[in-house]
Amino acid sequence: MSLLNDLTLQAIFSRILGTLIFVGISGGVFTMAAQWLRRPDTEYDVSFSANPFTHLSMPALAMGILFRTTWMRLWAVSPDSLRGGRLSLVILAVVTAVAGILIVPVLDFLRPVVADVLPRTLGYAALQLIQATQQIALLSVPLSVLPLPGLPGGLLLIALFPDRARQFRRAVAPVYAVLIIILVLGWWPDFVGMLTPWLTRG
Repeated sequence: MSLLNDLTLQAIFSRILGTLIFVGISGGVFTMAAQWLRRPDTEYDVSFSANPFTHLSMPALAMGILFRTTWMRLWAVSPDSLRGGRLSLVILAVVTAVAGILIVPVLDFLRPVVADVLPRTLGYAALQLIQATQQIALLSVPLSVLPLPGLPGGLLLIALFPDRARQFRRAVAPVYAVLIIILVLGWWPDFVGMLTPWLTRG
């Protein structure tokens, strides 16, 4: 991936919307699952929200536009506040990743509907949005499952080392900085080739 690769105004607009769709769905599923797993006698700040702006940071949006790779802003969740404790953290990480990757086949199902129903110009724009969202999902889910602070996969670290949760929270900003550097340098693998069977269907 190279900086500003194929970035027309339409591509930028599609990537912005695609990033918002991906983050909104991932964040909505995460917060819904967190509410479902919450212990009845415990209160915490995580409430259900599918609003993408609740789960999105500006650096993540910028990376989504430039490199089609983004991440959801992770809510602080303690295993003590969840039914199942540490296992619930693992469940949260897994369901968030599954929700993100399911975006690809669901949107693939909508492609022929969009192509047949919408007028040519609007249909082309909608198909480009579908493609951009699929690409963002396929590139972002592998990143999000990495066991790093600030990512959904970072919940695995808290599950393994709950007594170090504070140190992990302090490491979020440096981790994000490293992720941005990796993306800018082009070191993150481009998984979009795996989408070819979907993206090339007529």
